[in-house]
Amino acid sequence: MARKPSNPNSPRYRARLGYEGEYSLLRKFVEVGENGFYAIRTPGSGSGKMAKPDMLAVDGGELIAVEVKSSGKSYAMLNSEQVSRLMEFVKKFEVKCPHCGERINPRPVAAIRFVGRGWRFVDLSKHSPDKGLIVRWDGDG
Repeated sequence: MARKPSNPNSPRYRARLGYEGEYSLLRKFVEVGENGFYAIRTPGSGSGKMAKPDMLAVDGGELIAVEVKSSGKSYAMLNSEQVSRLMEFVKKFEVKCPHCGERINPRPVAAIRFVGRGWRFVDLSKHSPDKGLIVRWDGDG
């Protein structure tokens, strides 16, 4: 197994931190062990021209598109491009119910892992797609 990068300023360290955050959240969905709770990672999100989230998940039967961030600080930021790409994906990724014909789009969610502290989840449904986002850890585990 490859060694973890030790320099917190290196790109490899930040990439590893991001991967571990995504994988940790993926396990949270999968380990529920019930129908209606599952997730898949979409490797390469944020790269290239195609808008796609870090993860697609089903949370209690609801489809969500998740942008995952990991931070060792007391805050984390999503820039306006990250928010815009997630919103573009949510708009284009439309599923039609075969029974009633209703069109369903995933709900956009930012999942922030504050390393050693816990998770914060932010529903971006009503967030402006052209604005970034700052999420702060408020200290209540």
